[in-house]
Amino acid sequence: MPILFCPQLGRNLNVTLDQTVMDQLLRADIPVASSCNGDGICGKCRILVEDLSLLAPPEPLEQKTLEKNKIPQTERLSCQIYPQADLTVKTHYW
Repeated sequence: MPILFCPQLGRNLNVTLDQTVMDQLLRADIPVASSCNGDGICGKCRILVEDLSLLAPPEPLEQKTLEKNKIPQTERLSCQIYPQADLTVKTHYW
């Protein structure tokens, strides 16, 4: 079971492979910015992932949202990624 490290909050979460990072953060009562409720179109749930090589490349919807919102390539949408390994994540609002 992967671990989601949230150093800004001093929390580590055991997570599952079948839910998005956003869903798992919300389940742990950790706030995630979003106005589209995880549909991948607002770009507000963006997170900095320390090692992007641990994630699959963005799907077309996520890539379009990242580009439209000029989100740096070091960030991904938490509503669109599924942890497959231990991840360290940060946000601009925690």
